[in-house]
Amino acid sequence: MRHRLRGTRAKLTLIHAAVLAGAILIADIALYLGFATFEQNSVDQVLRSQASTVTSGIEDINGQIRFGGGDLPVETQQGIAVAVAIVNKDGSVTQTPAQVFSVSMLNRLAAPVLGTASPSLLDATDHTGTPRRVFVESLRATQGIDAVLVVSRPLAEVNATLARLVLFLAIFSVLIVVGAAFLAHWLTGRVLLPVRRIASLARSFGQADLHRRVDLVVPPDELGELVETFNGMLARLEASFESLRRFTADASHELRSPLTIMRSELEVTRSRPRTAAEYEHALDEMETEVEHMTRLVDRLLMLARADAGALKPAKVAVDAADFLEEIGARWSSAAQQRAVRVKVDVPVDGTMSIDPDLIRRSLDNLIDNAIRHAPGDSVVTVAAIRDAQGWRIDVHDDGPGVPPTSARRIFERFARLDGARAKEMGGVGLGLALSRAIAEAHGGSLSLATGNGTGATFRLEFPQAA
Repeated sequence: MRHRLRGTRAKLTLIHAAVLAGAILIADIALYLGFATFEQNSVDQVLRSQASTVTSGIEDINGQIRFGGGDLPVETQQGIAVAVAIVNKDGSVTQTPAQVFSVSMLNRLAAPVLGTASPSLLDATDHTGTPRRVFVESLRATQGIDAVLVVSRPLAEVNATLARLVLFLAIFSVLIVVGAAFLAHWLTGRVLLPVRRIASLARSFGQADLHRRVDLVVPPDELGELVETFNGMLARLEASFESLRRFTADASHELRSPLTIMRSELEVTRSRPRTAAEYEHALDEMETEVEHMTRLVDRLLMLARADAGALKPAKVAVDAADFLEEIGARWSSAAQQRAVRVKVDVPVDGTMSIDPDLIRRSLDNLIDNAIRHAPGDSVVTVAAIRDAQGWRIDVHDDGPGVPPTSARRIFERFARLDGARAKEMGGVGLGLALSRAIAEAHGGSLSLATGNGTGATFRLEFPQAA
């Protein structure tokens, strides 16, 4: 787990560094393009300003074009070196000393503009291979002269500035990414520290330590939710193990009791010769215990199938009235022995989509409980109602009901209640748990509708297939 957390820390650091590097790269490109555009606009503005200065000083004297101030200027008022040339219509050129462009090159630059009113800005390379920015303007529109003014300045300084900017951005961006990577690595370690502590505690937990909890002071965010979820999982595991331990102990006790009785009966019977009637009585006693064990093991096996998700109802369509009347008739004899009457209230028509064997077993448990706990001269009612959701079957008795403090655990396995619903009334405490498992296998539920002083009503609900 520790190695996995280190790998997670490294991955998060790389992700943060990659995202930050991408964002910085985009910002650097945008900054470079913005600065380059600004520099080019500044160069163009200098060329236009210098062209305007030169144009204002040009004179045409008897066809001779000259600059009023003498020689053409070689730099701007700000001290920026420029090269100026005036290209006449006949191809003659008046230019500054040490002109960087040849006459033929100047004529090629002037040709597209000659006779037009639109100036032109372009890039060119002089005879030394130096890149220059060139402004070309016709003098006809401004001075009425058939000539073209060519003003240029070198871009070496601008390119050097841009190169320094690129170098600065590269070094600065690398430092930011490296620093951010270290910071992200440190912060990720701080964030994952509670996770490492949780993992360490989890490794130290055993079956006997499920009562322990992760006691960490964390903010109420995702980490707080993780700690809460982990503690909740421990609580559920503790409850599950406790339930399993109690279930194993109860099952062992229920199986040991009949075995102890049968063993005692055998030892007593074999202690001396017996008559045939005595042997028959001993066999009857052992048969009773075997039947008790058979019912117990059968219910335990069915509950195990339900827990494993293997309790799959084989649903068929059955007539509700016939099905419930048949179940009620089966229990009439047992009810009469306790001076109780079973009454079935069901619609005259209606079809249930159920597994009849499983639902019959569930209802047998509920009716058996109701008969055993109903007072004499009372009625156990089995009422079925169909609505839009499906079928609802209520089994009601007029007994003492279920105490509110026990209402939640009556569906637990081997659960027995005090008072009227005690062990002496029979059963092993698996009937309601098995009935609920059957209901849930049908996609339904079993619940206690009433049960405190007004009798007990157990409600079996399951959906009706379309």
